[in-house]
Amino acid sequence: MYNPQDHYFKKAKKEWYKARSIFKLEEIDQKFKLIDKKTSTVLDIGCAPGSWLQYTATKIKNPHAKILGFDIKAMEIAIPWVDTYQQDITDQDAIKKIFEEHKIKKFDFIQSDMAPNTIGVQDVDAIRSIALLEETLRIYKEFLAPEGKFAIKIFMGPGFEEFLRDLKKHFWWKKIKVYKPKACRDQSKETYIVKL
Repeated sequence: MYNPQDHYFKKAKKEWYKARSIFKLEEIDQKFKLIDKKTSTVLDIGCAPGSWLQYTATKIKNPHAKILGFDIKAMEIAIPWVDTYQQDITDQDAIKKIFEEHKIKKFDFIQSDMAPNTIGVQDVDAIRSIALLEETLRIYKEFLAPEGKFAIKIFMGPGFEEFLRDLKKHFWWKKIKVYKPKACRDQSKETYIVKL
């Protein structure tokens, strides 16, 4: 049975996190060791409400780190080393200009918990999710460092296998993993694609 105020919701509220989704990234990171002492440049695509930024900034204690967050929704979050922008990630010129302002050529880690507006029809929601990711895929291909890592939310459904195949072809199949954290709701079709 769906419970909006489940264990993870209550835990996030108690620990002053913006959303329960923080525990998804925490579990993914603990399993795959995505964020380490070498991680100094991070991009968060679809960063609102900011819980993933909170987690990443906590893990990276480098005063020279650069963590950028983009979302079409306006948001403010007071975290050292973090800059957020209300910005459409598909606007290539605007995105590149922001990267240049921060003197970032490549990212060590790209994280994305973004999702389309869902309607509750799983196949339609999956198609929308993949369409949204297709629009941002060039960011991963162009701006991820050669040894960079990522964690991307995706909904299982039509188009999933094709999207996964494309990632495996581009980033080498052994480095691409699919993982569903325990913090995901049981009935949800969401899962995560991870590049090691």
